[in-house]
Formats: sequence, C-alpha cells, structure tokens
Amino acid sequence: MSPTPRPVAPLPQEMIQRRVLAVVVALLLMFSTVLTAPGRERLLGWSQIVVQAFSAEPARSVFQSRANDLTPQQGRAARWIARRHRVSVVAVEQIVLAAYASAASHRLDPYLLLAVISVESSFNPLAESKVGAKGLMQVMPEVHRERFQRHGGTDAALNPWANIDVGAGILREYLDRFKTIEAALSAYVGMGPSGQTQYPSKVLRIRDQLHAAAQGRVLA
Repeated sequence: MSPTPRPVAPLPQEMIQRRVLAVVVALLLMFSTVLTAPGRERLLGWSQIVVQAFSAEPARSVFQSRANDLTPQQGRAARWIARRHRVSVVAVEQIVLAAYASAASHRLDPYLLLAVISVESSFNPLAESKVGAKGLMQVMPEVHRERFQRHGGTDAALNPWANIDVGAGILREYLDRFKTIEAALSAYVGMGPSGQTQYPSKVLRIRDQLHAAAQGRVLA
C-alpha cells in the first residue's frame, strides 16, 4: 500500500507578495536600463565582455587566459594593482596580459600602459566620463573612430582588449611625434605636448611603483 501523499502547504500571503514585488522591481530595472541611452551602452558593454569571455579566439579576449599564463613579474604587478584599486585580482591578471600584448605590438613599456589605465579608469573597463571618454584608457570613440574599425567600430570602445589596443596606438603616435614620454602623456590627456599638467608625473610615479612591485620591491 503506497503512502498517502502529504498535502503541499500553500505559500504564506506575505511570501507571495515579496516574490511579486521582486519580479516587478527586476522588470523595472531591466526596462530602465534598456530604454535609456547610457543604460543601453552599459548593457552592450557587459554583453561584449560576456561574449569575449566565451570567445573561441583567445587573442581577442582579455578574459580567457589562466593565472599561470602570467610571468612572476606580471603576477606581482597584478596583485599590486588589485590591492591598490580594490578590484578582483583575477580580472586584473587578464588586463595585465592584454596590456603586455598591446605594449609589445606598439613598442611601449607595459608598465606605462598599466599606469595610464590606473590613472584614467582605476581598472574599471566600463568607466565613462562626462565628455564621452570610455573604457580602461578613457578613449574618445568618435575622435578615434578610424582606430576602432579594426575592432568592429566604435561599439567596441568598452571592449577591454580593443580599448587597450586603441589607447596604446594613440600613445605610440604621440611618442613618435613629440619624442618624450612627458610630452606624449600631456597630449594624451588633452593638454598638448607643452601643456601645464600634473598628469605625466602622476602616471610616471605609478609606472615606477608598478615596475618596482613587479620586481618584488616596494617604493616609498
């Protein structure tokens, strides 16, 4: 003789109300994101990151490499950055690898690129400024539209790999044109090669700290 099934107790009215409220709030958040331009851009940025994470092309993604792909120096630099900016060391490791790759491609110091990212966005790949600069290196997509063509257009401005690559290309051009790192950094921040700004010294100080951390040293 099979046991008589126990009746399922109905959900309390309060629990039902809470679940309905949670669904309504989730729908409101979703529609508020989709129906506003900034929301759509942020949603696009996150979706690009997710696509990159599952891409079959590891060279095009900063979210596929494993931590053991880093050299000891790169690993130490990543941990220093993660502590400084209070961000995930796993995500930073991928950004460090991408910065090294772009630095090699554009004949740049990788610690210089990482220092620019530190100052510009604090390693937030979805950072956006009031004037329209976007991503890790705060690149202006419309100003540098041609540079984004190889990455599929300006919609890739929030793609970490594309943003680093375009930013590195801009910095390389300024170095070739103005010859010194200080002048190139002044031009990068929009002050012109002879502009009066503390930006170059700030970037170079962080570059030196990063380089020291990568070597296992600590600068005051």
